[in-house]
Amino acid sequence: MGEFHSAVNRIPVLRRAAARLVDGGRLPAALFTDHEAAGHDRLHPRRWSGTIDLRMTLMTPLVLGEQDASPDGRQAGTVRLPRDTSGGVVVPPTMVKGMLSRAYEALTASRFRALQPRADRLTYRSDAADSLRLVPLRVTRVNEDGSLEAELLAGSSTQTVSHDGKRIPVMRAAAMQTGYKGSATLVLDGRGRRLTAMTHHGKQLRCHLALYVHGSGRYAFWHVTHLGVGEAEPEEAFTVGGESAIPKYMNEYDVTGYVYRTASDQDAEQPWLLYEKKRYERVFFTTEKEPLTVTITPEVARGYTIVANSYREQREEEERRQVRAGRTQRANRVTEKALAGKEAGHPGLAEGDLAYALLGEESYREDNTLIRGVAHKVVQLVPTMIGRRAYDFSPQDLGRAQGVLPLASRCEASAADRLFGYVVQDAPEGAVGGDVAARGRVAVGVVDTSQAQVTRGRGELLAPLLSPKPASARRFLTDSETGRTPADGGRPLPRPRLFFIPGQYLGLAAYPVHRGVLGRKGLPREATSVPPQEGLDVPADTVRLRVRDWLETGSVLTCRLRVDDVEPEELAALLWLLDPRNLVPASERTGQAVGFMRMGLGKPLGLGVVKVEVPEGGVRVHTGQALADGYRSLEGCLGVVPTTPPPTLSDGVLDVLDRRPWVRAMQRAAYGYTDGVPVRYMSLKENRANNQTEEGRPKKGRGQSPTPLADPPRPLSIENPARRQGRQVPGPPQRRGGYGGRGGHGGRRW
Repeated sequence: MGEFHSAVNRIPVLRRAAARLVDGGRLPAALFTDHEAAGHDRLHPRRWSGTIDLRMTLMTPLVLGEQDASPDGRQAGTVRLPRDTSGGVVVPPTMVKGMLSRAYEALTASRFRALQPRADRLTYRSDAADSLRLVPLRVTRVNEDGSLEAELLAGSSTQTVSHDGKRIPVMRAAAMQTGYKGSATLVLDGRGRRLTAMTHHGKQLRCHLALYVHGSGRYAFWHVTHLGVGEAEPEEAFTVGGESAIPKYMNEYDVTGYVYRTASDQDAEQPWLLYEKKRYERVFFTTEKEPLTVTITPEVARGYTIVANSYREQREEEERRQVRAGRTQRANRVTEKALAGKEAGHPGLAEGDLAYALLGEESYREDNTLIRGVAHKVVQLVPTMIGRRAYDFSPQDLGRAQGVLPLASRCEASAADRLFGYVVQDAPEGAVGGDVAARGRVAVGVVDTSQAQVTRGRGELLAPLLSPKPASARRFLTDSETGRTPADGGRPLPRPRLFFIPGQYLGLAAYPVHRGVLGRKGLPREATSVPPQEGLDVPADTVRLRVRDWLETGSVLTCRLRVDDVEPEELAALLWLLDPRNLVPASERTGQAVGFMRMGLGKPLGLGVVKVEVPEGGVRVHTGQALADGYRSLEGCLGVVPTTPPPTLSDGVLDVLDRRPWVRAMQRAAYGYTDGVPVRYMSLKENRANNQTEEGRPKKGRGQSPTPLADPPRPLSIENPARRQGRQVPGPPQRRGGYGGRGGHGGRRW
């Protein structure tokens, strides 16, 4: 689909780097350190107060207003411009304040003033290569502190076999066909119903196994051929044949194991209802005389619950959006259990439960086979071989180390908190004053819309504007020094699980200006059209928004800011932002170049671009000392004193800021790209191609992330995206189906 710039990017928040510059005397402490905000009980001599006039020119249509859902929930929601009692358009002053505070927050590398609470770790879709490392286990005890005792059911002692002149791994759990569908022939007396009755989830069985090479030739797996309950001699259940059998290992093992079903009990005879190609479940076993035992920490045990609840959240979201209408796809076992727990979610693993474990790196050789005789450490517990995994750290964990979490007490107030005000999200019991909230020092007056042009639409539908998925938060991560995408020696990180680790930072979401739509009248086609997605249905109206009217391009809005008792550096920084010439990357600066701020709905679609400036004579400010002197001399009647030139940031400070990654990123987002390459979302087809991996690493040219905004612009290009492939997961001979359960997961700040 060609080159493009990502419609969603991030601005790095390098607070520690800014603090080092403060310590070195290169940046002002008033803007780049945390400290308590001064009270409102007096005007300080060296602080500034007054008014600033704003002129806001719309460079693209502005869509705003309350979103009304359709009565039946099956149509697009609608948005209309808010009106006053006389029919005039109302632009809430809070929108203007939000626009200004976001820009100020980015400039000063302030704390996030709002952050979606995410104390739990996020989850991600695992790579198929990771499944070769998973080791089945059975929980034998739950301790009072939440830790678990378990035994590893690591399969056979045969970990690799020779095939086509190379060694291939042997899967650790045996495949058990669930009925007639599959590569084997069901020959058990009583057929399907008896098979189901004998193989309830968690049941202990005696089995005979035969070894086969998977159709891909990448690994071998044990296939259950005989089954027996209790002390009964196993009887033949399946006849398995074909060239993929390995004669040397045929029926070598008579093992005792445990049935592990990912399908719920009600779907035991029809696992394909879970997903179309599912035909098999698993038997966990070990040929060790004494299974290896491990102790699992409470945090790792908690990770299993997080993954289970992520399946529940996805299921509930899909039901809310009714995306499953007319489909038969069912929830897997762990999802059903999490749903049954309602608000509490999944109860966690109990004694006798089965799961898959990922062990520490020291437990594996390069070919992913287990090293015998070492002390194994479980680092993850998951319910399915290919499914979701939990990151090692939560956004809160990273944000706490980074120092960007919303303040918890008055002494933690950053520059944006002090200037625009704050509310402590989780104020402790008994907290008072600034430990609960503080009023800001910038007030936005009534927004004059008399010069605005309203366009009444025909009910145009915007392209889908879904809320950012928490699971996609890794796309907003940066490193801690340069603000660039976390990488492995300049290459994309080899596995998703290497995201959300110490040393990574949360970035501030940014929506680069689409310069190609600036100045156009009417809703641009880029904001309303849905590009065709090969093999996919057109998105339902339920995920779109119908716009009834909007403020047209070229409209002018005006308002007045009131600033009270602000530090000179704070006022200087605010005025710097209100000069649109400063919102331009250094490489793009000419006499006419200006940058923009964003407001309203549809920012990723290019809407809501606003040129914000101060008209001639629009700054009327004075210091507290000047006001006091005016009263003493009776020349400042009623506080009216002559305006004095406002403070400015020194050339030295501006030079330092001009080279900071977060300032360069803010400027690029405000100015956009001038290379003519479109700004858009990555298509689903491109995303699938971009996610392709080989042995756990992104394939060449894949694993691309949005180019850091602070770097020279470089478009993304996902060339020749491959068609969607079937799951390459353990399955029967000559098949490419999978055994694992199926499920998925799926803001402003990350």
